[in-house]
Amino acid sequence: MDRLRILLVSDLHGSSTAFGKLSNALKFYKADVVVLAGDLTGKALIPIIRRNGGYVVGRSVSKYLLNFLNGKNEFNEGRLDDVVRAIRSRGYYPYITDEADYEELINNEAKVKEVFIKLMMSALLEDLGKVEERYREHGVKLLIMPGNDDYQEIADYVNHKLSSDVIIPIDEGIYEFNGYTFIGFGYSTPTPWHTPREVPEDELRARVSKLIDGVDTSRRGKMIFVIHDPPHGTLIDQAYQLDRDFKPVIRGGEVARVHVGSRAVRELIEVHSPILGLHGHIHESPGIDYVRNSAGFRTHVVNAGSEYSQGVLRLAYLIIEGGRLRNYFLMSG
Repeated sequence: MDRLRILLVSDLHGSSTAFGKLSNALKFYKADVVVLAGDLTGKALIPIIRRNGGYVVGRSVSKYLLNFLNGKNEFNEGRLDDVVRAIRSRGYYPYITDEADYEELINNEAKVKEVFIKLMMSALLEDLGKVEERYREHGVKLLIMPGNDDYQEIADYVNHKLSSDVIIPIDEGIYEFNGYTFIGFGYSTPTPWHTPREVPEDELRARVSKLIDGVDTSRRGKMIFVIHDPPHGTLIDQAYQLDRDFKPVIRGGEVARVHVGSRAVRELIEVHSPILGLHGHIHESPGIDYVRNSAGFRTHVVNAGSEYSQGVLRLAYLIIEGGRLRNYFLMSG
């Protein structure tokens, strides 16, 4: 029987701790393939300003100023490595600089983006390098794609610089594995935050449809959609509702939720009936649901969820047999 074990993760957003756990995941979960379904990089550049702290036994000593989370914090050189690790663990990018360079940075948006992208690329190279090494030992491939929060420069970097025999980029691509056809699409429909890789519903539908058209008709019965945006109106697309000031809407003492997934993704699943939909994007909606087509066929759709800022790796472990989802487990570590 054509058994396939898939480990799904998404929305790691640059957390070095989450990536570290991903590199070790195969020690605990026997998988044939791992899917990282979008949003690879973090959301903020954190300057650490180096200052002259005086001299100790004829040697100059630096002090550092950090403005992060709990306000401004000054610390000595001996704590620098710990501070850098703590920032990277949360998915942010520490940038050690001096006061003159910092002043230029805050007045030069183009330089901020340039530095930001360089740090993202460096962190991805380091984090995915560990994943690649461990997965090669186990003979397992990582199917990977950027999401809506990733700059196009990052998407190009993943596609052209990080691709290998282990790391397989699938954004707007088709990948055949063990008789199954994975179709990847990492963009999302518009969000309130105007992220780098957003497209209208009609464009999403057209671009994914073009990918499906490229699949041989004999293989369309075993398609697996890997689309960052989840289908609308399911258990896995419910985000916290926000008001015009981006504050949570409270109803009955709880934060209200609203469906924010893609209608086009739902329509594509209804029309083409893949055996599985693998998604991400909505961190607070881990789970599994299904979308039914007009003939009654049910496509299971899955979102592993994300708690990257806490250093938690959320996973979905999926077992396919005979072209159907036979078992699944939602986990965190």
